[in-house]
Amino acid sequence: MGKSEKGRAGCGCLLFILIVCMVFAGALMHPVSLRLIAGRFLYADKVVPCDAIFVPRFEEDRSGEVYTEAFREYWAGTAKAVWIENDRVFGFTMKDIVVKMANARGIKENTIKALDVEGDDEVKAEKVKEMLARHGVRKVLIVVPAYASRRFHLLYGSEGSRSGKAGFFLVKPVDVPYFKADKWWKSDLSRALMEHEVYELGLYYVNHFRGGKKESGTEK
Repeated sequence: MGKSEKGRAGCGCLLFILIVCMVFAGALMHPVSLRLIAGRFLYADKVVPCDAIFVPRFEEDRSGEVYTEAFREYWAGTAKAVWIENDRVFGFTMKDIVVKMANARGIKENTIKALDVEGDDEVKAEKVKEMLARHGVRKVLIVVPAYASRRFHLLYGSEGSRSGKAGFFLVKPVDVPYFKADKWWKSDLSRALMEHEVYELGLYYVNHFRGGKKESGTEK
């Protein structure tokens, strides 16, 4: 075979690979594929009676949808205490805000307990496990937005815990109105949340591979 024939064969292979890549990219961009991608971030456990309910902090949850679902689980008898990740918003703590929400629903103030934790996702998860374990809390229902449920399943799974006091954590996903699961690619906020989940999951796997460090936290 001459040089010109080899050149044509090489160009033909490159063109075939390019066409395959274009078809694959087009398939990924199809609405059905994009909806399936969002579905890969969803994880749910069967809800059973627990020692406590835990609600991490999500800044995008401005209407308190996740806390409202936690209150529903409380009234359903899933647990007798609701622990939250504390934060400060416009001079108020999240505990102050959530206690007011709880009181409006007939839930006593001492039912709401807060944890102050700092650091990245893995550091926070390990400190939450340790702090809850010190209070005798071993079986926990974590209530999170559906788009973050896969990440929290990985973070709070007992396997691979560095604290030695992992306990038993179940994840309940919550469908929130601000995340458009069926058309997330058309919503700026939904798209940003998906990008954040991809980044955080990637970071989790990197940290899981190389190990990580722990930081301190406090309870209130």
